[in-house]
Amino acid sequence: MKYIFAFDGGGTKTRMNVADLEGNILYDKIDDGSNIASSGNKKFKELIGGLYEVAIKELNIEKTEIAHIYLGLSGADLESDYARLNLVCAEIFDKLPFTVMNDAWIILRSGLKENYGAVCICGTGTNSAAVNREGKRAILRSLGYTLGIYGGGLDIAREALHHAFRAEELTYEDTMLRYEIPKLLGKKDMDDVVSLFYPTYNIDKFELGKITGLVDYCASQGDAVSIMILEKVAYHLALQTVGVIRQVKMEDEIFPVVVGGRVFSMQSQYLMNKFKMTIKEQVPMMHIVMPLFTPVVGAYLSALDILGIEQNETIERNLLDSGGNL
Repeated sequence: MKYIFAFDGGGTKTRMNVADLEGNILYDKIDDGSNIASSGNKKFKELIGGLYEVAIKELNIEKTEIAHIYLGLSGADLESDYARLNLVCAEIFDKLPFTVMNDAWIILRSGLKENYGAVCICGTGTNSAAVNREGKRAILRSLGYTLGIYGGGLDIAREALHHAFRAEELTYEDTMLRYEIPKLLGKKDMDDVVSLFYPTYNIDKFELGKITGLVDYCASQGDAVSIMILEKVAYHLALQTVGVIRQVKMEDEIFPVVVGGRVFSMQSQYLMNKFKMTIKEQVPMMHIVMPLFTPVVGAYLSALDILGIEQNETIERNLLDSGGNL
């Protein structure tokens, strides 16, 4: 039997699937984040290599049975990132065939039957990418606000904190966030929340990320500031997606835009409506697609593409039956 090892390596968690060539997922494991830019080579190697070696042992797989290893990774942005990742992965996987790509591509693949279209991710961070029918690709650097990216879940959380603090000091209009954020973080009031950020940073990104969902809740209750935050982020998500679409000259074509990531999965009406409206103003023939499969299955399907194996109904059914649905 031949196997595919598929990785979805994000900033907050890493998921690995092992599946056969017929779409049966035989192994599913989640571990810590593996962004090499923040974790470093040693931790990346320990995490990815650990998942890989434990799966081989538990499934009793011979390395000669591994058809391909596909890794969709956050932190794979610049050529220097790919050089670094390919070097470390070669140390992990030795002479076995592997592919390293940015995790945006596996989310795109998780929603489509072919590599053609665009993708917008809004999770912990954000990214957009597009590939045309000739295979020309465009992707953002996704290296933070200073280098041109904005619109992830943590950006929503930061905006919420900013406006809650302003409301508390009467420098902006009032908002539910002023009262709900302290409750969420186990603090008395916004003045008490200050201790989480100053003089030292005492909150991790998991706790910070909880504020993102709170913004959506407050928006659903009619909070004007929360609605403004979601619509602002959606506007920038749309603009960045239009940008990569233009880079590959697809703006006058009919094509899908896959939306993925934890924030899009909340299905916030304010975020999604503003995103759709803004992108359609400039790319009128696109249509939104929600992924059917998990991102790690997108990595599996990308490996099938490399192996020349068609994504047929049997493979799709097996993937769904063995837990590959989103």
